[in-house]
Amino acid sequence: MAVAPLYQVINRDLSGQIAAGSLALGDRLPSESELAQHYGVSRMTVRQALGQLEAEGLVVRRHGTGTFVSEPRPRRRQANRFGSFAEEMGVEPADVTSEVLEQHVAQPPEDAAAALRLGPGHAAVHVRRLRLLRGEPVALQDSWLPLLLAPSLARGGLEGGSLYRTLQEREGLEVARAEQEVTASSATAEEARLLAVEPGSPLIAIFRVAYGAAGQVVEAARSHTVPSLPLSFSTGR
Repeated sequence: MAVAPLYQVINRDLSGQIAAGSLALGDRLPSESELAQHYGVSRMTVRQALGQLEAEGLVVRRHGTGTFVSEPRPRRRQANRFGSFAEEMGVEPADVTSEVLEQHVAQPPEDAAAALRLGPGHAAVHVRRLRLLRGEPVALQDSWLPLLLAPSLARGGLEGGSLYRTLQEREGLEVARAEQEVTASSATAEEARLLAVEPGSPLIAIFRVAYGAAGQVVEAARSHTVPSLPLSFSTGR
């Protein structure tokens, strides 16, 4: 199992405390030295974690006084935070639910077949899910996976509603990385109905190709996200 960088582990722990309210609005976080001692890491690692929290709008750093929990910004989907939908959103898993709308073996569309390196006539497992954030539909996702790579998906549901968790527990497959392409699209009649928007409304389209630890293509997925849940990118050196 791949281990997340230490600064991400610290970031998730602190953001979880903020979400749970144990760190409330206006609270001062422990100093970098105190956090470094608590987690057993260097101050540079703590600084990276705090920098990510600040980029996500969860804290504000004031020179000479410390780091404080800030007024939360509107929720954004972190496009360069790869993981489960809840992890990308920076929320607790309980805040996110998924409705599996389809799960069957079918012929993938051309772009998915090409990404999966499947020849003509090769079948794939299609999983269509509606993602909800605190009960509100925010994204519709179509995932395609090679049938021979994950045959159990053709026979049963998803463990805890999570595709990646199911792959790991049933097939011993761990998704290690992904490449994503972001474009704009207009909601079809079906997408509008499922996402509770008007037909033709703008949506954010993401085409993702996910790879396993051995470099094999595991998934080709296209998701359509409502613009009220914008994507957020952060960069650094």
